[in-house]
Amino acid sequence: MKKIACPVYIMTLCALLIACGNPNQRLDEYVFYDGPQFRLKVVRYYRNIPFNQLGEQAVVMCQSENTRKFPAHEQQDAGWRTLGARDAQGSKDAKEAALRVKDDYEVLDDHTLTGKMNVFNISFDACGHFINWDPGRLPQAMIDPVEKPDSCAPNGPADCRYLDFEGDRTPRYEQIRVVGEGQVSFTASSATFRDAELLRVHTRNNGAVWHVDIVALKAEEPGLKPDSVRSLSMSLLEFGMDNISLMDWLEAVLPPRSMVIWPDAPGACGDRRCAEINFNDSEGNSGTLYITMNTDSEDSPVEASFHSGVYSSGDRSQPIGSLAGLRDILASGAK
Repeated sequence: MKKIACPVYIMTLCALLIACGNPNQRLDEYVFYDGPQFRLKVVRYYRNIPFNQLGEQAVVMCQSENTRKFPAHEQQDAGWRTLGARDAQGSKDAKEAALRVKDDYEVLDDHTLTGKMNVFNISFDACGHFINWDPGRLPQAMIDPVEKPDSCAPNGPADCRYLDFEGDRTPRYEQIRVVGEGQVSFTASSATFRDAELLRVHTRNNGAVWHVDIVALKAEEPGLKPDSVRSLSMSLLEFGMDNISLMDWLEAVLPPRSMVIWPDAPGACGDRRCAEINFNDSEGNSGTLYITMNTDSEDSPVEASFHSGVYSSGDRSQPIGSLAGLRDILASGAK
């Protein structure tokens, strides 16, 4: 038995060494978009990792004048930028694999490309830079979560928020409009969004601040017009503030890559109607502002003032006594 076992052990060890030496076997490639300013291709690899054989994988890359300095690495060709990868098991060649992934990418013009997987990505400069909107950063109150393993936060260390957006819960990004460089709007829909038919998302400053409007499944009472709330004058909301809109002010004081969720229905601040505005940033800090208001017959604010707020950073929460106070909190956090 020992004479038979020894060659088997040696063959197994050799197979493992070969697999470890070349976990990404390049098979072939196919260019599925060849435009005047950039090109897109699929490179098909065979992933072969010991005890975790993955099979064929389609890696999407982009090439343009703005990617020429990108270096080569494990799954990226020199002068190209890797955009993403998807399973391509059973594909006969890269052209067939490209048919599986091409709908994830949409060319809007010679310089503008969107990637529409779980996260919405867009480049305005032919793949030189991308900005993104991440549904995983929406407030938990807006998420209808799936059951997760114990290893996931908050019980464990793993970040499993994207499990909420897999399979038939994968977001659909539609009605994409680019109105200028750094300005894009689109709708996002998913079974994961709680009490929302869809979300309207837009940025006008290259993703420095994303604005989200909720389109409710069913309005239980007269709604609010997000544009009317956004356009409220700061001088109206608080004495001594500049005569600019609430939207302009938030874009000026919030840190880069922040998200603002604008209300579609009024809440209650004691015995008064109010708008609840939520915001967060890419570092996990978040806040809520309450603006009391009276509205006219068309649900547009005719009288408004700052009521209260709360700001959370890590495990610490602190009240917001004024809009000027929020500006100071955010300014001190940026130092």
